[in-house]
Amino acid sequence: MPFNNKSYAKIALTTTILLSIILLAISCKECPSEPKPEPEYNICLSVEDVLCTLVTLKVTLPDSGKINSFSLDRNDSTIATYTCNDNDTLITDEGITPDTDFSYKVRFLKDGKIKSESEPVTVHTMPTTSHNFIWEVDTLGNYGSYLNDVWILDDNNIWAVGNIETDSGRYNISNWDGNQWSINRIGPEGNDLYSIFAFSENDIWITNSCSPYHWDGTTWTYYRFSSGGVGVNSCTGNAMWGSSSSNIYFVGNMGSIVHYNGSTFTKMESGTDIDLVDIWGIDQNNIWACGYTQSVATSILHYDGQNWNQFHSLPYSEYINLNSERISGPIVSIWTDSQDYLWAITYWGLYWINTKDSKIFKRYPDQNAWNGYIFNLDCNASNDMIFSGDNSAVWHFNGKELYYFSELPNNYALFGMAFKKDCVYFVGQDYSCDRALIVKGIR
Repeated sequence: MPFNNKSYAKIALTTTILLSIILLAISCKECPSEPKPEPEYNICLSVEDVLCTLVTLKVTLPDSGKINSFSLDRNDSTIATYTCNDNDTLITDEGITPDTDFSYKVRFLKDGKIKSESEPVTVHTMPTTSHNFIWEVDTLGNYGSYLNDVWILDDNNIWAVGNIETDSGRYNISNWDGNQWSINRIGPEGNDLYSIFAFSENDIWITNSCSPYHWDGTTWTYYRFSSGGVGVNSCTGNAMWGSSSSNIYFVGNMGSIVHYNGSTFTKMESGTDIDLVDIWGIDQNNIWACGYTQSVATSILHYDGQNWNQFHSLPYSEYINLNSERISGPIVSIWTDSQDYLWAITYWGLYWINTKDSKIFKRYPDQNAWNGYIFNLDCNASNDMIFSGDNSAVWHFNGKELYYFSELPNNYALFGMAFKKDCVYFVGQDYSCDRALIVKGIR
């Protein structure tokens, strides 16, 4: 059939439309896509601490300065929503399973909508440790003997100090050589010893009530503090800690702290006049001391490499009763292996404390007494901790739960202890015979 003018016009119109569609499709493929808008807020998540049943996370909201909300997800489930007005916020997830992987993520919320979310972070919680110890008991000396402190160099080299009464006189130091305990006397007779800290078998420090002795493998050297014999008028025999014999700290009564740099003893300003009973550190910028004066106050001090500062302090009227809103009880011993947290023991419990904010803490356990007054805390790690005290009170914390060793008779006063790997020694006095006591535990 011949084409007429209308047919040609229809074909031309159709061709033009098809060409337009093709050109439009080609041009769209060549055009770059529009960039996605940047989120109004970036939110970041990082890990601060990981224990057996507790993870501490830091949430960062750069340049927030306002009251903001964010949700926390664990393994893709939202477990909490928080409100804050700080750039950095610490949050703690408690009661989780030991020895387990967990993934965390936070989402920034505004007007009920998710504005941004963090990259996920994965943690693996610490495993628990065994409570299974076997006990051996020794006694030394006659009536009136006792031991105050003990140090483990190795299985065949244990040192204990105190007062050991014998028929031939009074002694103050004892050493286990793998076969038997030998006794000796440092200083004059009747010179009771209070604490011991050793770096090696030829580098040992001990103290009487006020001043230290140092053993260099050949000679015991005495440095007299209380009379100012080395230019220091102080009494600091309660406890000591150091990274070496050229960097060691001594603490004592009335807030006394003395530092030895290998050549000079220097009295330090502590900012307190309570009695300091324990000290522990991990490096030159993270050293902790604690103490209390009964019916007055209790305190934890922190040394940052320049000054000692009050980290925690309460008067007697506030620390004496258990209060879930604050660290309760007199601080009797401390320990840490991290700059991020501190462990402290009191009448009322074992406390894990965040070192950036003393208001962030967790108390173990949910009970009101230890079956005895606690004197000491020593640890291999945060999942392997032992503390001990009066009435044979010995507890082990495995990172999840506390275990009380009820098999020990209740007539032991355990004044000092040392815990190393799978071996623990307690020293004190057996009240049933008033003799110096040594309790060894092997796991």
